[in-house]
Amino acid sequence: MESKNKFWKGVLVGVLVTAFAGLIVVGGAAGIFLIGRSVMENQAQVQSLAEGTEDGEVSAVDWNQVEMKSKRIQAIIESYFLFDKDNQRMEEYIYKGLMAGLDDPYSVYYTSEEFEELMEDTTGEYCGIGALVSKSITTGVVSISKVFKGTPAEESGLRAGDIFYEVDGVEVTADLDLDILVKQHVKGEEGTTVHLKMFRPSIEDYVDFDVVRRHIEVPTVENRMLKEDMGYISVSQFDDVTTQQFAQAIEEMEKQGMKGLLVDLRGNPGGVLDVAVDMLDYLLPDNLTEYAQGKKNTLIVSTADKNEEGESYYCNDGHSVDFPIVILLDGNSASASEVFAGALRDYDRAKIVGTTSFGKGIVQTLLPLGDGSAIKITTAHYYSPSGFDLHGVGLEPDVEIPFEYPEELEEDEELTDEMDNQLQKGMEVLQEMMK
Repeated sequence: MESKNKFWKGVLVGVLVTAFAGLIVVGGAAGIFLIGRSVMENQAQVQSLAEGTEDGEVSAVDWNQVEMKSKRIQAIIESYFLFDKDNQRMEEYIYKGLMAGLDDPYSVYYTSEEFEELMEDTTGEYCGIGALVSKSITTGVVSISKVFKGTPAEESGLRAGDIFYEVDGVEVTADLDLDILVKQHVKGEEGTTVHLKMFRPSIEDYVDFDVVRRHIEVPTVENRMLKEDMGYISVSQFDDVTTQQFAQAIEEMEKQGMKGLLVDLRGNPGGVLDVAVDMLDYLLPDNLTEYAQGKKNTLIVSTADKNEEGESYYCNDGHSVDFPIVILLDGNSASASEVFAGALRDYDRAKIVGTTSFGKGIVQTLLPLGDGSAIKITTAHYYSPSGFDLHGVGLEPDVEIPFEYPEELEEDEELTDEMDNQLQKGMEVLQEMMK
């Protein structure tokens, strides 16, 4: 009981320290919180941004005052601090604090080691355990959202809803960055073992797991036929492998007689913008000019920075589909998921069923600082084809229906289609659209 109290006390302390949300496949690809992977690689440009104008005016921060106060604090540390200090760590946290002062959970400073790990390709392949993990925006609690079939996580007995307490003895507090937790502690070399101490709410107790890491190809797309003419695709995240998996799934089900499609994006945190754009390009015709801004091609999504400048993405692959679509969303459907759903609904190609989505409609840009470190900073809004800015509000469903956890579901039993009330409602709506 004492350890339980310590755990929940840590959760509450963490809530005061940070409020951050997102989802990432454990050990999975970097950049899942980014709507795109915009990276400024021109070091001269970065240097000029850092130096500011000839007058040295970068912002209203009084840097003379900062320097004087920092020296005063340093003198106190040198005179009175009891333990050994790490000068490099202290310097890194000055930069981390500067970014934290923006009061934007998506703008952060990365050390050279963190940035190197962050820039690993989003290929959907890694050595890890094979589970989707979420971090609550209100509590900071990190928990498993989904366990993928045939992975070490499933074989070890991990379940959706399990809460991370310790990873190899490292306590998982709310102020521990999710990227760092995954990449530095859960991810690792193939064949090595990670020890997890999880809190399982269903039994109100801790459960220990030793999970052997292995090479995982994330099954970002799962599909099946719900009825003889109704297809189902679940997309867990938008990785580089997702576009091909998505197209193959549709072509496979079309051969089986699919006349309508249900796309499940519940719990999907987003991922790579270009992937969502490519998937929409595959579904939409190229010549929808309603929102084309004078162009001849279908507008998919656009961005705009503080100077009202940005980019627009258009269809151009010559491919489209001609069947009704229903999209399932919930409060954890974010970023690229919202781009995908918003574009299809703007063109009356889909209806949304479920609950209001997360509401992340902003773009982050990665800026290397020339010494191996980098910052990620919010630089723009993105807009659906109709110009809707969903940031902070999300996409409201056409048919609202909260998920109801079935009382008859046993602890070791999997949720069936018949028990999933949101899926059942989605099927009803799709059936009406197919008539």
